[in-house]
Amino acid sequence: MSTAAATSRSVVSARNISVGGDVRIKGLTPTGQSTNTRQELARLLRKINRDHRFRPRRDLAPFVNWSGNAASPIHRWLRYREAYSPNLITKLSLGPAILDPFCGCGSILIGAAQNGYSSVGIDVNPLATFAAKVKLTPLTRAQLTSVRTFAASLPNRLRGIEPWPVPGLSISSKVFEPLILDTILRIRSAFEADFAGDRVVRNFILLAWVAILERVGSYFKEGNGIKYRNRKRLKTGYIQREDGEWQRQRFGSNQKSFVLTAFHAQIEMMLEDAKHWKKGRWAEQHVIEGNALELSRLLPDRTFDSVVFSPPYANRFDYFESMKVELWFGGFVETYEDNNSLRKISVRSHLGADLNKPFEALPQLEQIIGLMDRDASSWRMGVPSLLRGYFDDMRQTLTQCHERIERGRCYVVIGNSAFAGVIIPTDAFIASLGLECGFQKAEILVARHLTVSPQQRNQLAGLEDQMRESIVVLS
Repeated sequence: MSTAAATSRSVVSARNISVGGDVRIKGLTPTGQSTNTRQELARLLRKINRDHRFRPRRDLAPFVNWSGNAASPIHRWLRYREAYSPNLITKLSLGPAILDPFCGCGSILIGAAQNGYSSVGIDVNPLATFAAKVKLTPLTRAQLTSVRTFAASLPNRLRGIEPWPVPGLSISSKVFEPLILDTILRIRSAFEADFAGDRVVRNFILLAWVAILERVGSYFKEGNGIKYRNRKRLKTGYIQREDGEWQRQRFGSNQKSFVLTAFHAQIEMMLEDAKHWKKGRWAEQHVIEGNALELSRLLPDRTFDSVVFSPPYANRFDYFESMKVELWFGGFVETYEDNNSLRKISVRSHLGADLNKPFEALPQLEQIIGLMDRDASSWRMGVPSLLRGYFDDMRQTLTQCHERIERGRCYVVIGNSAFAGVIIPTDAFIASLGLECGFQKAEILVARHLTVSPQQRNQLAGLEDQMRESIVVLS
């Protein structure tokens, strides 16, 4: 960022700003609640959209909202909430050297390997980068055989093995039945002992073990966190399920056998997928556990033909909350301080991030915030601060992405969001920020429309078409 550009913007400390938007920034007049109408919002959205070129690309819908990671070989090894398709490499004609600064479990990196390209992926979530590294590290024939032999031997050896220590997560005994917890911890002790001298095999088995935790657990991921299987959701709310009965329905009469069957099935599936390692440039894919906001430090001398990424959407979703069982049990966090540190350094897309960091104001965002319903729960929770921080983080990311590209393009897969009676045109804001950060052109490819939540439906009637999932193309 040039000195002139930096001084032309207003840098605001989040500590000195009232929650919701009554901030005095030079050149901005906060809009009061009296203007919070659909007509005013529609006018503002039209004005924001007029600044950019939109192009319908419904053919891209299956690739930005990709369900294939649940069924495609290698990709399916760990359930991860969001992923976009590696087929975007060919659909968007990406260059042979690719950077994905929010790589998650490595979808693009796997696609790069299979297409004969090279890539670098970065993610702040240690579970995600671990999974990506395992997927990108082929095992030898002898190593694959040792995995199969280990899995087959488990039923006869668990009794004589001491369980692995229970992690310090406070709900450890709540998310698993006692016998299931004992069984999974004995399996962990077994492979840690057997493969202490072979980290590649150990990591392969650890990923399989982590991948079955939700399947054998008394919990499941839902929304922005986890729920428990002993409660059943009805239209009228949750009811308690009969203790003893729900366990039999879920796990059968032999819980130890249930765990071993799930673990063996996971291992067999991964071993079956290993044949896909026979072709591809797997050694030319690199995963870095780090922060996308620090690209200049992490990759000081690297340039790429293409940058493609899908950052966390500005929707309050906290991956560290929804995946806390896997993070703790896998040993990726060991203390609550570890967990909170990851939250604080992550992109300000959720309320657990560091919303006290300073930000550079985005004038059109302030106008949108000015129309928000002050009585909405999202207002009271601090979503305006989240939004300000989020787009400041995107500005920093795009600035550094621009520095990493010589002649190629940057592609951002992103979805708009809705809070407190307003729509946040994230794709248009990303396009504007891209131009501000040095890109010369911006185009928004609209892949599909998103549904409006029931809470927002009445307030946003007539504006549903503004809820989009798009690919912003910067060049």
